[in-house]
Amino acid sequence: MSGSDQPGSGGEKPATDSYYAKGSAELATESALTLLKIQHRLRLTKRSDRLVIVLVGLPGRGKSFVARKLQNFLTWRGTECKVFNVGKYRREVAIGSCDSNFFDSKNEAAIEARQKAASLAMEDMLRWLDNNEGSGTATPSSGALRKAKDRIGIFDATNSTKSRRNWILEQCTCRVKRAGKPIGVVFVESICDDKDLLRANYLTKVNNSPDYDGMTSEEALADIEERCRKYEETYETLDEDSQSYIKIFNLSSKILLNHIYGRMAKSIVPALMAWNIGTRPVFICRAGMTMNDNERSMLNLGMSRSENLGEHGRTFRDKLFNFMKDECLGFMSRRRKAAFSPDMNTGTSISGTMNRGFGSSSDLAAFLKDEDSDEETSILNSEHVEEEYIGCDGVTPLPFPCYIMSSTMPRARQTVEWEDLPYDVHMLSNLNPLDKGDFTGRELEDIGEEHPDWYTQLVSDPFYTRFPGGECYGDLTSRLESVVVDIEQQVGPVLVVSHVSVLQVMVAYFRDTPVENCTSIALPMNTVLKFTPAKGGSWQESQHCLMPSTHGSQSKLCQLSDMHPPDHTCDTPMMQSPNGHGPMVKLEMSKKFSNSPPSALARGLTPPPIWGDHRVISVSDHHAQSENADADRGLSRRGATEGRNTPAMTCRDEVTIRDSGIVS
Repeated sequence: MSGSDQPGSGGEKPATDSYYAKGSAELATESALTLLKIQHRLRLTKRSDRLVIVLVGLPGRGKSFVARKLQNFLTWRGTECKVFNVGKYRREVAIGSCDSNFFDSKNEAAIEARQKAASLAMEDMLRWLDNNEGSGTATPSSGALRKAKDRIGIFDATNSTKSRRNWILEQCTCRVKRAGKPIGVVFVESICDDKDLLRANYLTKVNNSPDYDGMTSEEALADIEERCRKYEETYETLDEDSQSYIKIFNLSSKILLNHIYGRMAKSIVPALMAWNIGTRPVFICRAGMTMNDNERSMLNLGMSRSENLGEHGRTFRDKLFNFMKDECLGFMSRRRKAAFSPDMNTGTSISGTMNRGFGSSSDLAAFLKDEDSDEETSILNSEHVEEEYIGCDGVTPLPFPCYIMSSTMPRARQTVEWEDLPYDVHMLSNLNPLDKGDFTGRELEDIGEEHPDWYTQLVSDPFYTRFPGGECYGDLTSRLESVVVDIEQQVGPVLVVSHVSVLQVMVAYFRDTPVENCTSIALPMNTVLKFTPAKGGSWQESQHCLMPSTHGSQSKLCQLSDMHPPDHTCDTPMMQSPNGHGPMVKLEMSKKFSNSPPSALARGLTPPPIWGDHRVISVSDHHAQSENADADRGLSRRGATEGRNTPAMTCRDEVTIRDSGIVS
């Protein structure tokens, strides 16, 4: 045997090395065995335009919480989704609220009433699923880009027995009753055996459910506990391996899946795993302002999408740091006061390897010593072990904990570069502005003149009209889906710094408003939107203007430090468009528009609401803000230097917003 053939002599590696690295190189082939094993996958991965999600679980297990979160998430993604709560039908059938005796398995009259309620809910759900009206089918004005929407019905009830679930399957999938109307069915069971968590859930339920109107808390708690005991007498958990189901344990601490493929696996399951009942603030703001004309001329620079923050932007960056410090430390102090101080890391398991971005144990005395609050001091002197937050270098202390996400644009990243503190900023291209494709760097007037047909389509359907070679607003939900899931799974404060188009879509999610109308959402400069979870699964909003813009009148838009009413009065007021697809705003037309080709602009078409940056700008004012917005959009600013008028958007508070170009 030659030296080169000796093991370890530097010759060719044994074949076993390749096997351990790549496995068998033999081509995979179909066989009767493999086809048998994947028959469920072959059947279940076929996409159905209609789907029913059936919730299963005892009272107080968070089913309605899951239903509301699912409805918001799926609707935001572009699916038509509706919850059918059987309890609501039951109260109508039984004429009012029902005590625990109504749920006794031996109460035949009540059993009949409950089945009637379930049947009514099922009939309404199937009727809604079969109705194609308003499902977003393609129209001549919007073209093929506007596709028909899927529909998902959520059947919200205990559905606690196999017989009830088999009845549901029969109603939804019977080949005779449902001929030509295929519907997929997935069961989602919520299981909770944590006594403390159950007690908290019961309290939330009795304080909000119509079933307990007129009862004291003690009476209501006793009744719901008795109701659960009666359900437990006949309760049967999901265990049919032939069915598609998801089991959620103790509100997402563990999830079990069976025959879950396709969109359920790639979208809904990550969302179910992310949602939690903990409270934590989510802060959203635009990147700081870039350089103005004077600053560029001093550095001999031209305007570009990749330019740095200007003096005004750096001032906002510093004020944002102080604001986040106050907010985050206040949040952590309230959490400690509630005797709950978890490690802020989110790792693979409690005992597994953790990401040491921040979250070591110590205290915050060094960072709160300048605070005047006696409450803060008393908290620090309490017996609880305080937190020291460590930077991504593993050494440097941070003044407050925060999970920070930004776009890859320099101005966004620089907005959260605070005093060289090593925060682990997650820069994501998902948060980059809307891609305008071939129209990047173009002005609205030029686009309307040179591409009148496309412009007409944009006016009719601003959300789904795609820029040639680029994106439409509808595309943003796809690339923001993982960002929203990442935000939802956090247990501490979150800050997102991005750009107008992206943030409009994200704000629609947190407000639970139609995402197709997001192009009208106002996002003033130098303003932070704060979203805080509500117990029912929604989010409460407040807005905080950290500094005036270079034009003092902007403060009218964003001096909103208190909670908003449901109508979100900071939004640009809209008028419904004739086709019903989305809102339109009343715009003053510039002189150049009045001379545009009759094929588009002179037909009376109104520029769509995505034009304008929701800021107060006078043409005679300094152009710093306008140029910053154009840098966001990748548009030229030729019109501003010519001193001509630009389209104006009228706001509810009579503040005029002037700008040209495309929001991003």
